Amino acid sequence: MVRQNLLFIVLLILTGATNAQVIDDSSIEKNQNGDYDFVEGRFVAYLADTVSPTFIYDQFQQLGIIILDEDIEPLLIALVNTPSSERLEEMESHKNIVGIYRTTLAKERERLEYELSDPALNAKQKKAIRQLLTMPQEDYILEFDYSVDIKKAQKVMGEFRDVAYKIFRNSLRTVTLKAEPGNEPLLMDKVEQLSFVESTAMIGAIK
Repeated sequence: MVRQNLLFIVLLILTGATNAQVIDDSSIEKNQNGDYDFVEGRFVAYLADTVSPTFIYDQFQQLGIIILDEDIEPLLIALVNTPSSERLEEMESHKNIVGIYRTTLAKERERLEYELSDPALNAKQKKAIRQLLTMPQEDYILEFDYSVDIKKAQKVMGEFRDVAYKIFRNSLRTVTLKAEPGNEPLLMDKVEQLSFVESTAMIGAIK
């Protein structure tokens, strides 16, 4: 059965605005100019787009590395057309599809617009709301399991050729890891050797 679930509820339960941001190589010059201070004792690791929170916590626990925060969300697609009830049931029973959610945004549009004016929202939250507001008034969102990336999603949806879709969310999967102050580079090098880690980056605080 297709679940009547409003994704904006999840999207609004995000952390508040912050003046910290990830510092990559392109930002080093800004730091040298005095625009940033590096945050000691932590850094960000960018993960492969097929990992799950459970897997990541297990792996870092085995390595004795503490996860301070994680942002790992599964791939979501929005259905462009409206499939039949039979087709929706077929899709929801697929082994890689966690669920299908009906957004019914027509009833929530006014509240979302009101939420958008909240000065406490950060840029990520506002972007999520605007994304919802640009969707058709009634639509279906399909959630894959964590192992599905874009390529695998295309293969899955190839089994349902009468269903048109677009990517709704394909966010980077990251974790913030704890390190001994001053030893961040050493642990970053170690973490980058892991097969499920794409890269690492320091965290900078804007002055």
